[in-house]
Amino acid sequence: MRIVAHGIVLIVALMLADYTHAASSVPVKSKTIVWKGTVQVKRTYTVPKGKMLEVRPGSRIMFSKGSGLLVKGTLRAIGRKGEEIVFTSARNGTPGSWDEIRIEKAGDSVMEHCIVENATWGIQSHFTRLELIACTFRNSEGGIRFRSGPLTVSKCRFTGNKIGIRSYQGIAQISESDFTDNEIGIFVREKGGGLSITRSNFRNSAYNIKIGDFNDEDVKATNNWWGSETPSATIFDAGSEPGIGRVLFEPFSNERILWQ
Repeated sequence: MRIVAHGIVLIVALMLADYTHAASSVPVKSKTIVWKGTVQVKRTYTVPKGKMLEVRPGSRIMFSKGSGLLVKGTLRAIGRKGEEIVFTSARNGTPGSWDEIRIEKAGDSVMEHCIVENATWGIQSHFTRLELIACTFRNSEGGIRFRSGPLTVSKCRFTGNKIGIRSYQGIAQISESDFTDNEIGIFVREKGGGLSITRSNFRNSAYNIKIGDFNDEDVKATNNWWGSETPSATIFDAGSEPGIGRVLFEPFSNERILWQ
């Protein structure tokens, strides 16, 4: 029995060891790659086109300094309440302790009941349909930065980041989410006309929403709570710098929105 037990431990260790290497050095034969339990990522792991990475509920993905996850295939990380999937740093618990989850021209992807923390950027997503449900992005340089999309964000929390979401020519539906205790809740760099932000709560130290110098489109952000009786005082837009777009925040809520 002792020999069998040692054999099982060795097999599990070898399975976990596969995840510590870049995808290019460990060819993947199956179309679905499964991560579960505690997974150590020592070098950036790539999910190739045509492959799916499935992360099981309750898993803890721990990234070494400078490492991350590059998804060119599909990401499916669906946790459950009480069994959240955690993407975190292997050692330090400070912003920038690991790189990011980069989703690049990938297949339709989804993350649900996930926690992403201590990253440079929690997620960087380009030209990918990505759905985020009940996820938390905290204690990072930035929560999400994305281009194009489309991105769907619902019932998510962004806290303790320099920027919660950074949009560049983005298309996104953002609803029933919290942006609190970040420096900037949402930064719209360019072409913000494709954004819809509604029924969310904002209370951040610098700006709740900041419009960039190159954004000449208005941003739809109605029926939100701004943490202030004067929402315009928490927003940087054409009211502060003529020539850029406006944040269309009216009507707005006078009370914090309960969306749980």
